[in-house]
Amino acid sequence: MLVFGVTLGLLTGTLLGLLGGGGSIIAVPIMVYVLGFDAKTAIATSLVVVGIASFLAAISHYRRESVLIRTAIYFGVAGALGSFFGALIGKQIPNDVQLLLFSMVAALTGYLMIRRRSESSEPEGKVALKNAGLRVFFAGLGSGILTGLLGVGGGFIIVPALTFVVGLSIREAVGTSLVVIGMNSLVGAATYAGFIRWGGNVMPYVVGTLAAAPIAGHFSQYVRQRELKTVFAVTLLAISAFMFVKQMVHF
Repeated sequence: MLVFGVTLGLLTGTLLGLLGGGGSIIAVPIMVYVLGFDAKTAIATSLVVVGIASFLAAISHYRRESVLIRTAIYFGVAGALGSFFGALIGKQIPNDVQLLLFSMVAALTGYLMIRRRSESSEPEGKVALKNAGLRVFFAGLGSGILTGLLGVGGGFIIVPALTFVVGLSIREAVGTSLVVIGMNSLVGAATYAGFIRWGGNVMPYVVGTLAAAPIAGHFSQYVRQRELKTVFAVTLLAISAFMFVKQMVHF
């Protein structure tokens, strides 16, 4: 079981480092359906893991000058606020409802990744944060609410917002999103503090994730992102369908 937990962690960390926040969405299904946790324990624990792993993965992106700290802080403050309130709401929602909502968000994430796989255009230029205004704030707030409520990174909101609203390149958006997701996740984890669990297979999973994330982040520049995202999106749609059917049986 030790090797099994580490292997699952390596998978999660690799996807997180290569894809930015989008890869973190598999953490909750793994903890619930493979490691056997209830929804809130899985969400709380995954927030800690994803938060730390995101910051570690961001280091490699920062060294390549693809992390804009000022933008990350501006976006992340709104996201952290949303994560706090999302976690407060999530603690009051029944586990089955939380997992059902998660399956819907996972399906939406997979769909959007497939839809955007052929989009290769870059924004024409950066937009001053003050000119992006409320659009950036509400995008950050929305991604934070999803992070706190369901334990998802919210990368499918953050990366497009940074690209098309702020005007960052895809490379900069992925790197900057990791810092934002780290901030959102750790605020959400603090709000879920009583549900965090470290026993059993959790520590091997955590070690695997934290070991793989920064290494994958370093090699992300050499990976064909479009093909990887397509395969991951199809896998995510299959996971979301499984979760949806599984939870509907409980109603």
